[in-house]
Amino acid sequence: MKVVGDRIYLKLIFFGTALAGKTTALEWLFYHAIPDEMKLVKELRQVKTSFGQTLLFDFAPIEISQNVITRMFSATGQDYYKGTRTKVLADSDGIFIVVDSQKNQLENNRLILQELEKCRREMDGLSEAEIVVLYNKNDLEEIYPMDFLSGDLGLQAWEGFSTCALTGDNLEEALIAMLRKLTEKLRVQGFDVE
Repeated sequence: MKVVGDRIYLKLIFFGTALAGKTTALEWLFYHAIPDEMKLVKELRQVKTSFGQTLLFDFAPIEISQNVITRMFSATGQDYYKGTRTKVLADSDGIFIVVDSQKNQLENNRLILQELEKCRREMDGLSEAEIVVLYNKNDLEEIYPMDFLSGDLGLQAWEGFSTCALTGDNLEEALIAMLRKLTEKLRVQGFDVE
């Protein structure tokens, strides 16, 4: 969280493996769930590879109240760009862990979660970030159910949603849950978030 004048700036990150649906979730929310009057830009800011994957990050700033700006990013999932993830994660107030529910992605999910846990231990303030888990790709057939993944990956401590980033299933509900957690934290800290 950064406070500049009378404005509070929050940072939310979509974090997960390559092709888990981080950018798709952010795009769906930006173009379908967030009212135009809350958007501070007309289009999502994106830096992509030549084959369409996130290169560094995707970015969308929104105004959730007259004095609170939320900057939403999706971090790259490709291991080749692993070094950029810590830069994007720095100073995060909220993290959407995007789990790829496909059975063949279980080990990749484990590896990215180990990386996130290491970052949460080593990076200043990251362990205090709110977390919401998106168990994505629930529209596919060869997937593990949310309850299995939550237990197997050790994510039971955090609120989770079974999602489909392509259709927006439960994404708006997950965003509302995250924003509720963050605004409550701000109120407890004495900030006016009307």
